[in-house]
Amino acid sequence: MKYPAEMKLSPHFKVKEFTRSETAAKRGIDNEDVTPVQLANMQALCENVLEPLRQQFGEPVYISSGYRCPALNKAVKGALKSQHMKGEAADIYSKQGAKRLREWYLWMVDNLVFDQLIWETRPSGSKWIHVCYVTYRKNRHQKLQCKDGKTYQALDN
Repeated sequence: MKYPAEMKLSPHFKVKEFTRSETAAKRGIDNEDVTPVQLANMQALCENVLEPLRQQFGEPVYISSGYRCPALNKAVKGALKSQHMKGEAADIYSKQGAKRLREWYLWMVDNLVFDQLIWETRPSGSKWIHVCYVTYRKNRHQKLQCKDGKTYQALDN
């Protein structure tokens, strides 16, 4: 089902922020067909993680990758069972850079319930946080780091 792009998932997040994708646009992939369950998962992620983060820091939280349909997930070489495909995950960044992103990460570790937080870094120097939240089981509060797109290392903090 295609929900209105401007539909709010929480006070500061809209459907379009989760379904927008440069890769999908370039490759002609329709990434806007979302099930009611996927929509509910996006809302839960917003309400329990992204909105509290936005409220705490009083600044925008940008989503570089939110919901991914299977075709988009394959195109970006996402994990076969990626939580992005369920609407449970988002890759977020701050326009204030890596230092602010690190502050977000540490605050989320100490203050929020989440399934996974992954501090992602690529050899190109780009950095973001992959965050996911689930509603069908207890969230694991798993903290990981990935420096190369392939190898994940557990973090204490």
